[in-house]
Amino acid sequence: MVPFPCFCAMANCHEFSGRRVFRMQRTLASSAIALIVAAGPALAELTPAQVWENLSGYYTSMGYEVTVGSQDETDGNLSLTDVVFTSEIDQPDAATSVSATVPKITLEQTDDAKVRTVFDGEMTVESSTDVPDQEPMSFRLVMTAPENEMISSGTENDMLHEFDFPTLESKLYFGSATPDADGGEAPMTLTLTESTGQYRTVHAENQEITYEMVSKGLDVALNVTEPPAEDGTGGNGKVTGQAHVDGVTFTGTTSIPGDIENLAERLDLALNAGLVAQGKAELGKMSGDMTFEGMDENDQPQSGDAKFNAESSDLTFAMSKEGLTYGGNSGATEVEANFAQLPFPITYSIDKASGEATFPVSKGEDAQPFALKYELAGVKLADAIWDQFDPGKELPRDPANLKLDLTGEAVVKNDLFDPAFAQKLEEQAPDPATDDPATDDPAAEGEAPDATAETSPAPTVPFEPRSLKINEVVLQAVGADANLTGDLTFADLEQPPVGVIEGDFKGINALLDKLVAMGIVPQDQLMGARMMLAMFAKPAEGDPDHLQTKIEFKEGGSIFANGQQVK
Repeated sequence: MVPFPCFCAMANCHEFSGRRVFRMQRTLASSAIALIVAAGPALAELTPAQVWENLSGYYTSMGYEVTVGSQDETDGNLSLTDVVFTSEIDQPDAATSVSATVPKITLEQTDDAKVRTVFDGEMTVESSTDVPDQEPMSFRLVMTAPENEMISSGTENDMLHEFDFPTLESKLYFGSATPDADGGEAPMTLTLTESTGQYRTVHAENQEITYEMVSKGLDVALNVTEPPAEDGTGGNGKVTGQAHVDGVTFTGTTSIPGDIENLAERLDLALNAGLVAQGKAELGKMSGDMTFEGMDENDQPQSGDAKFNAESSDLTFAMSKEGLTYGGNSGATEVEANFAQLPFPITYSIDKASGEATFPVSKGEDAQPFALKYELAGVKLADAIWDQFDPGKELPRDPANLKLDLTGEAVVKNDLFDPAFAQKLEEQAPDPATDDPATDDPAAEGEAPDATAETSPAPTVPFEPRSLKINEVVLQAVGADANLTGDLTFADLEQPPVGVIEGDFKGINALLDKLVAMGIVPQDQLMGARMMLAMFAKPAEGDPDHLQTKIEFKEGGSIFANGQQVK
């Protein structure tokens, strides 16, 4: 059922707003699985009833209840009306309800032993999430897909679904907004054009799912109006915009253990049983623009506009018992923003950006690997920005670069997707109604605290680091270069690390001299800055503007900088 993997994923997006990063990880992982489904079995006699059982069974395995308003089977063909997919996910930190409706689904036998499926009418998703001490969050999604069809072939245990959506339009409404209340104008509209693809389900010891979808383009329209405040003021702000993506591709695979039920609620059990999922989204060239207007905090009018262009990009996702990985790459990007309050545009460009984070999610006694990589290359600011603080062109205006590459190992003390662990985190979260630091009554100065006062338990820490390797940290900007490498080990959270961090710096002294000449750093502070540098770095032989440092962390907590003890 092609539209609804997207439905199910978007229905969980509310949980991103919660207080806990682990809630976000849980939701991202569940949503990504729902998006991954796909590719090709052999020709066999297939019936509409078998296809419907295959389609509905997927959502049942994901924890959805599937109900059909009416069902008519004539000459082997199947007509379903008012098909509703519902899910209630009760987590300790949030309760989410989802209801997705398709007005009519028609499944017809073809002359070549296949089944043709058509989804008719406006397909809708309504989702609401209740988070303790926060306003409920809800949205409504309305989808239309004229002239769509899906051709299914294969067998009950090995079924291929090939779909064609000439246009797939999704209108997104937030909170209490509805199509009727907004006059049919949605705050956000996404339109995919010429979308084709396939997904394949194979039932053996595990359920194997593969998925592929290619769209010629994606158009996004934004039309957001500021709601009035409770006292009736405000409501004058408005943001409009549009963006186009030249080609979108989604691919993915999932292997679901055969004995797992309600995957969305017990992701921890599924992972420990062997759940494996991976997916990739590839986006072509992008361009867009937006305008905004409204009033600032002083009731003064403000307005502006922005536009951007970007080369192709991609996002990747992978999850198994061994860990969770998110990654992304983007090509050259150019941005220009104009504000009525500024006499010049904010213009910058980036040659490329990339990042990847991998971290363990399953409890275990042995240390497990983690990694974090990030790169921002070729960051350029327009001369109009430089001229605001460097009109004399004292500083080099070469492109800036940042690179980060960290790896290590950590012991995972809790299954990150275990609802019991989420409950423990929620119980330890500060209560905003009672834990305001401004209202605390600390002991008077010089007065010993009450030994009988109840103290809060130490917060639960899911990770205990065992090693951290700084493969590379590089920053290049305004004529200066900084490079760091290092290797640290950790016995436990109570003990300081042991190891070495080495640094190599070029152009720092020249940069300080230029900052003084520009008046940014006062002359009387320059000596103090150089003394601090001398404590932790020494000049390389024959080059006073090339500094090197070696910081050693010894057992017992002592620290040495270039052989001199500083702690």
